[in-house]
Amino acid sequence: MSTSGFTVSHDGPHVAIVTLTRPDAGNRLTAEDLPGLAQAIRDAGSQPDVKVVLIKAQGEHFCMGRDPGPVAPSPKSALQIRNGVTEPILGIYDAIRGTSVPVVAVVQGEARGFGCAFVGQCDLAIASDNATFSLPEMDTDLPPTLAISAVLGKIPPKRLTHLIYTREKISAKEALDLGLLSQVVPAAELESATQKTVARMTDRRRPALEAVKEYMAIAPHLDTNAAARYGSALLSVVLSSKTG
Repeated sequence: MSTSGFTVSHDGPHVAIVTLTRPDAGNRLTAEDLPGLAQAIRDAGSQPDVKVVLIKAQGEHFCMGRDPGPVAPSPKSALQIRNGVTEPILGIYDAIRGTSVPVVAVVQGEARGFGCAFVGQCDLAIASDNATFSLPEMDTDLPPTLAISAVLGKIPPKRLTHLIYTREKISAKEALDLGLLSQVVPAAELESATQKTVARMTDRRRPALEAVKEYMAIAPHLDTNAAARYGSALLSVVLSSKTG
């Protein structure tokens, strides 16, 4: 499957790869790209043999943000903005959360604005040590509330607020320390490190991978006793499942 902004391929039966394919534009995504990309992520993760969905990007940068397109000739209504701008962005976040298997971002270069939030929403994120991350929307007095929603619970609130107000660009090491990333490796080792991590995931049964993702999405919002009970129920389901 291919579009102007991304392609979908497979590496063996267990790994689906969604690749951003507009390197000359910093892999910026248009409003038209977003619904198809969201559906591609969902479709990839719904295939019974797939255990991991990788999000990768061609070229120097992972994603420099969203391409707003041409300036509208007249002011849009709130409903038009919601349908044409905010809902497609939220659709990407929903697709990642709604995909039952892990979604893993592989990051090089800049992850800026929407690109940074995209990384933050993924279950795991492996970055080269020369990658950078920023949320610069306030440069144009745009409060990045959608991006904030993607990284809530992953970056400490005061540090996140500092990044938003100052619009500073942070290194991969800083992003790892903040909880935005799961792993940082030398740029020359990004592909091999990704393959190693994916191999450690795909040698496990799909129901076990699904259970961990589901638990990590829900348990942090429960009290201690409820989290333990929910964990018991999920574990019982996996232990009683003989397939996958």
